[in-house]
Amino acid sequence: MKIRTRIQLFSTIFLFIIMLVVNMSIYIIFQTLLYNDVLNKTMANVEQATTSIQTLKTEASIENMIRAYVPADGMIQIIGANETILTSTKNADYAKVSSGFETRQIEEIVEQNNHIFAVVNMPIIWEDGTIVTLVMTENIESTRHILGILGIILIAASIIIIIPTYFAGRLLSNLLLSPIQSMIKTMEEIQSSGDFKQLSFDLRKKDELYQLGETFNKMIILLKKQFERQQQFVSDASHELKTPLTVIESYANMLKRWGKKREDILDEAVEAIHSESIRMKEMTNQMLELASGNGQMNLELETIDLAAIATETAKKMEIAHQRSIIVNGALDDAFIKGDKQKIKQLLFILLDNAIKYSSNSITIKITKSDNIRCEIIDNGTGIAKEDLEHIFERFYRVDKARSRESGGSGLGLAIAQKIVRAHNGEIQVESMVGEGTKVICIFSFYQ
Repeated sequence: MKIRTRIQLFSTIFLFIIMLVVNMSIYIIFQTLLYNDVLNKTMANVEQATTSIQTLKTEASIENMIRAYVPADGMIQIIGANETILTSTKNADYAKVSSGFETRQIEEIVEQNNHIFAVVNMPIIWEDGTIVTLVMTENIESTRHILGILGIILIAASIIIIIPTYFAGRLLSNLLLSPIQSMIKTMEEIQSSGDFKQLSFDLRKKDELYQLGETFNKMIILLKKQFERQQQFVSDASHELKTPLTVIESYANMLKRWGKKREDILDEAVEAIHSESIRMKEMTNQMLELASGNGQMNLELETIDLAAIATETAKKMEIAHQRSIIVNGALDDAFIKGDKQKIKQLLFILLDNAIKYSSNSITIKITKSDNIRCEIIDNGTGIAKEDLEHIFERFYRVDKARSRESGGSGLGLAIAQKIVRAHNGEIQVESMVGEGTKVICIFSFYQ
């Protein structure tokens, strides 16, 4: 069942139930008030008749007096323990209304022979000292007629209310579901065309439906960006892998032609194929690491000394590249909560970049206050201002020719950013062309 149908049925049925309960309550309350009013009036007449009877001595005079109290559409009876003593009525049919001797006062509404009566029984002392029952019966068909009219009015009012409510529920469901229907239509268009489209809606309405549409549009923008990044990533990956594959293919062809006859070509080809294979392997591993999740990384967290890891990593890089790397700053108790291997990988990436783009010594500066800052500082070529906002993008190179010669793939800083963010940290880059670059990693202090 569609949501629209559910809204219509629920609103209509719910209102019908409410109207039924309210109308029944109104009818019962009004009926009770009318019947009580009729019984009170009949009781007042009975009391007056009883007072008059007590002052009279003979049955004949009592009978004459009772006629004065007979209702216009009713009957008065005096019933003894064994027989009916007196009956006075203007309608002989009312004499058939059954009544009996009672020694207690009774007020009730009785329905007999398709008529409704207000009946009051009042015990009195008869002229011979015995107890008899004065019964006054009054036809209240007019009251029932009024109640019938009330019932018709309530039913008509309910129908008049429920029918517009049904159409109002239909209108409301259309109003509520129109953004959802528009969203479904947009999704279907996206599915069929492959283009990312946004919803258009009334900016003046700041309700939940507006928030739903706005959230959908934000999601579409995010998906579009992710799709574009994925396309760019695939394009860049294809381009980056194409170069080493071309080199490997070229040298493989060279080996097929002259490799067996010329040792110099054999050595050159083997060295080139080996070098490009390593480069392609590293690039593939980096791409797999970046594609392993949207910012998510499995970490083996422990308490680690950032200064000690920086010192250890600096020594290894010094030996490997024959470059001076100075570690200074607050080297005591620079503890963070992190993955030791990932932090090492982060430092290797940043130091490797600093070595590639500078020729002088490199400094690792560690300071601590409310947090721990690790700065990698070089005095190299620097990065232009227009390039700074792109350096964390995959495959982006500030100097494409130079980075290709040095074996860079443009993935290092993207991986570094991912590692820092996985540790709930922050990475910043400050640089000026010709003066050098400072990469700052900020981590939460851990005790």
